[in-house]
Amino acid sequence: MTNEAVLRTRFSDPINMACTELAMEKGTILKLSGARGVGASAADGDVFGGFLAREKISGDGRTQVAAFFDGIFDCQFDTAVTQGAQVGLSGANILKVFTAGDSEDGTVVGRVLETVAAAGGYHQVLVGRGA
Repeated sequence: MTNEAVLRTRFSDPINMACTELAMEKGTILKLSGARGVGASAADGDVFGGFLAREKISGDGRTQVAAFFDGIFDCQFDTAVTQGAQVGLSGANILKVFTAGDSEDGTVVGRVLETVAAAGGYHQVLVGRGA
């Protein structure tokens, strides 16, 4: 996979979540999937399930993964974003501006801490802490 998020500032310890995915890279943006479970985010509107704290290797036998739910992360965007805007999931490891037409049920990831002039590149996002 590409465009994984990069942890910049950690606010708390990661939380163990159930996982049935075979393989995911560290920094994968997760979606909620099943009972206290997560999987790799793949679509606009997925419900945010944290950031993968450690690589998940196919066939390693682990059924739990650690996920960060708050902190400051460098993330990829699919469009320009104004500093302070709320952002949500847009696809596999890509964020977008949260708009009024989007569902507010868990789809907001956080707030962008800097203006993003165009799609691409990594930009800091505040997750949790009232974001």
